[in-house]
Amino acid sequence: MRVALLIAWSGAFQCLLLRQSHADFRIVERDNIELKLLISGTITENDAKAVQALSADLERDSFTVDLNSRGGDPFAAMEIGRLIRKYEGTTFITDAEDVGSGPLGGRCYSSCALIFIAGVVRFNSGQLGLHRPYLAAAPQTRQAVEKQVPLMMAEIKHYIADMGITDNFYQQIVNTEPSQMTIYTSDNYANLVPENDPLYQEIEIAYEARHYGTTTSEMRERDRDSEACHTRKNFADRLNCLGAAWWGLSEGTYRERYERAKGCRHADEFNFLLSLPKAERRDHPLWIKWETCERDIMLHR
Repeated sequence: MRVALLIAWSGAFQCLLLRQSHADFRIVERDNIELKLLISGTITENDAKAVQALSADLERDSFTVDLNSRGGDPFAAMEIGRLIRKYEGTTFITDAEDVGSGPLGGRCYSSCALIFIAGVVRFNSGQLGLHRPYLAAAPQTRQAVEKQVPLMMAEIKHYIADMGITDNFYQQIVNTEPSQMTIYTSDNYANLVPENDPLYQEIEIAYEARHYGTTTSEMRERDRDSEACHTRKNFADRLNCLGAAWWGLSEGTYRERYERAKGCRHADEFNFLLSLPKAERRDHPLWIKWETCERDIMLHR
């Protein structure tokens, strides 16, 4: 049950009444296969509706959500979060200067944190701030408070669990006074919010293992080995190193076979796959056909 218009969860140590205005929600970049979204300012129900209106795009395209908000309506934040998780978006606490982040980077405080944890991949380049939500309307009766607060906290707790985040996150919220703020930066947030959602990571590693013709345990080893490639300064050299690591080949062998494997993908078929919802692509017969062709060449079968 929504505790309508009575609850604000705002940073900057203020009581903030929810209004009909909305945060600065906008599309920052857009191309044929990817969207970059920005949510800043005060989060309200109108922002949840704006994200909902993009559902068809989010279902089809990869997307990221940059966050630079001090909070607002926690129920609207959870609506937005559920859409991000449903369509497998990536969340960033941005440090971009064009949204006025300042020298400390972006700030994702209070209810904004509920959006941040919804990303299947999450990066914090600024500040993640947590504190307990509170009532922000005219003083309520004892009976009203006793009814509303437990409902609010129960819904938040359930949402956090749905996002695959441990109870430590919820406890940090509950145990931080509304007038205070516990800040997590890029150095320590991963202890509370893992960079990757565990379920999404398992799904991805299974698809990768299928693609590269190996087991999931071996694929994890190859992923770890590939981290050394990021020290390569030349971009093309780095890509060659990554491809060789993922296929379990020498770089010379990878280069030679990769040139032949390029013929497996046909532009019209690939464009058709891109028109499908993301969740359907990698199990489509055309995708399987492309994977099989590439795998046979790369593994010299």
